[in-house]
Amino acid sequence: MGRMVLIGGGAYEELDAIAAEIVRLSAKKLPNILFIGTALQDSTNPLTSCKKTFKRVCPGVIVKKLSLIRSSYTDEEIDSLLSWADIIFIGGGNTVYMLEEWKKRGLQEKLLRIWREDLAVLSGLSAGAVCWFTEAYTDSDSFLGEESWDYRMMKPGLDALDFCICPHYNVPGREKFDEAIRETGKTGIALEDCTALIDNQGEISYIKSREEAHAWNLIPEGGEYRKVMTV
Repeated sequence: MGRMVLIGGGAYEELDAIAAEIVRLSAKKLPNILFIGTALQDSTNPLTSCKKTFKRVCPGVIVKKLSLIRSSYTDEEIDSLLSWADIIFIGGGNTVYMLEEWKKRGLQEKLLRIWREDLAVLSGLSAGAVCWFTEAYTDSDSFLGEESWDYRMMKPGLDALDFCICPHYNVPGREKFDEAIRETGKTGIALEDCTALIDNQGEISYIKSREEAHAWNLIPEGGEYRKVMTV
């Protein structure tokens, strides 16, 4: 198992402390960073914001992009970019759409191999974080353009971390995660914006970049759930 820093959400300009930890975990003075923005169809805004954040905490760092929607790559070119990266950062957006596009190019298995062999730090925000879990509380239906939608559980399919995850836990509506998780029987992880889970070769810890932000574990006990603040 490798290294992950998975962020519940927040504006990039608020994430410097977490970005600095991602750089530290890479064990490189100037790590190569690859940004994957599939979840927002390779919009340039998240890429620009991500670059600014990492350049603030690590001046001189190089950030490239893997743009599956707006660019065409051979499998060899994708492999070359992935092997170049010391840090892979996956942006937020529509988790369901992102995973469907990844499946077309076999990117899920490529990323899982990087994790299993500990070839790079895997990091991400919102959709880029929840994709690694067995189950996730998602707002992907909000991207369908329909007025009536609700949060729901989904199984991303990567299954690297056997928990049920809720990002943006401070956002109104996300509190329903506390009830929805009961159907899964799994331990839940609820990350507010500006908090992150760190998995360093199986050792889990938490970090935050804003004092008032918190992360929580929801632990099943005797048919009920006990809620514990972790950071």
